[in-house]
Amino acid sequence: MPEPAALLLDLDGTLVDSEGFHRQVFRNWFAARGWPVSEEMLDGFTGRRADDVLANEPGPWAGEDVGAMLAELLAHVGELPRPRLVPGAAELVAGAGVPLGLVTSATHDWARTCLGDLLDGFAVVITRDEVVRGKPDPEPYSLACRLLAVPAADCLAVEDAPAGVASAVAAGIGLVVAVSTTFTPDQLSAAHVVVPGLDRIPPLLAG
Repeated sequence: MPEPAALLLDLDGTLVDSEGFHRQVFRNWFAARGWPVSEEMLDGFTGRRADDVLANEPGPWAGEDVGAMLAELLAHVGELPRPRLVPGAAELVAGAGVPLGLVTSATHDWARTCLGDLLDGFAVVITRDEVVRGKPDPEPYSLACRLLAVPAADCLAVEDAPAGVASAVAAGIGLVVAVSTTFTPDQLSAAHVVVPGLDRIPPLLAG
């Protein structure tokens, strides 16, 4: 595609090395609850709002109060050291040369915690609180494009999880790039392009 009109970036696993962090939070929570946990089960939470999964997907949490479970999860978040930026994240945000949108299933507070002053470089920040339906629904990416006043087809999105890829593709994003830092290329095959890291993004921004 030509030079994109905007760059839309996921947060966890894309800009921040946090997927392992979140998986450990879930492991700790499952252990505290006395529930069995598998890697496949943890995959189901990756890139999605936890409350969407807890409310709509089958699991040992069925019938439990979603709000109470979210409060328990947040308590476990404070037990672990904060994750770091992935290599190339700061450089990509600082040197993109096009308007930036952050599209995340996390909260605004988490985005600020992870990105610090880098968050100020984003023209639009879409978190779990701005949408009714989170990823894999197209709403987060559609809203980002609308607020940026750019056609979805003219944007480049970068994701690391199948749910995020599905969201961006369904929103009609012109070029959806997946970084294979969390999932395998086969698991990310719905993306238009799969790359090993963020260092492959700047050439795509050049059109």
